[in-house]
Amino acid sequence: MFLNERQMWRNKEGNFVHPDIVPIDKQLEDELVIKLVGGAKELQSNLAKFKAEAFEQCESFVDLLRQKYNMDRLAKSENGSVTLKAFDGTMEVQIQVAKLISFDQKLALAKELLDEYFTEKTEHADPEIKTLIMRAFEVKNGKVDAKQIISLKSYNIEHPKWLEAMKMIDDATEIAGTKSYIRFKERKNGKIDGELCNITLNIAAIELED
Repeated sequence: MFLNERQMWRNKEGNFVHPDIVPIDKQLEDELVIKLVGGAKELQSNLAKFKAEAFEQCESFVDLLRQKYNMDRLAKSENGSVTLKAFDGTMEVQIQVAKLISFDQKLALAKELLDEYFTEKTEHADPEIKTLIMRAFEVKNGKVDAKQIISLKSYNIEHPKWLEAMKMIDDATEIAGTKSYIRFKERKNGKIDGELCNITLNIAAIELED
C-alpha cells in the first residue's frame, strides 16, 4: 500500500481512499504482494552484489597469473574470456566477453539486394531457405538478431547479388562494445564423470522439487 499523511490508501487512479472501504481480500492481497516483491528486490540486490564480487575475485585471480608472465590485466584483454575450474573438475566458473554487434544503413541495402535475388530466383529458390533468410531481417525490440544476420554468410550461394549483399553486411557490421557474462557450473551429483550443468540463477527457470 502507499499511504498519505492521513493514512489513506492510494488506489489505481492515484486517488486516496479511507482504508475502511478497501475490501479485506484486497488488503490481504496488497500485503502479500508487497511482501513478496520486497523479498524479490532484496534477492535481486544480493545477486547484484554477488555478481560484482564474483567478477572482481575472478579477475583478481587471473591478474595474479598474468603478473607472473608479465601480461596485461584481464580488463585490457581483447578476449577476456576465462574458465576457472575446481581441482577435481566438478565445478567451473566461466567469464565470457561477447561483442555487441550493430548494423548501419547498409544492412537495409543488403536486404533490398536479397529481395531482388529472390525475385530473379523465384522458380528455383528453396522456400525454406528464403523463409529463414527473411526471418533474419525481422526487427524485434527495435533491432535485428545479429547472430541470424551473420549466419547468412554460411550459405554457399554464388549468385552475384547474393555475394554483393554479403559484402554489404560485412560493411554494415559495427562493434558497438562488449558485454561480460559470468556462469557457474557443476557436475551432476558431484561425480567426476557427471554431466556439467549450469547453476540456474534465473528464478523463472528454477525447477521446484516435488
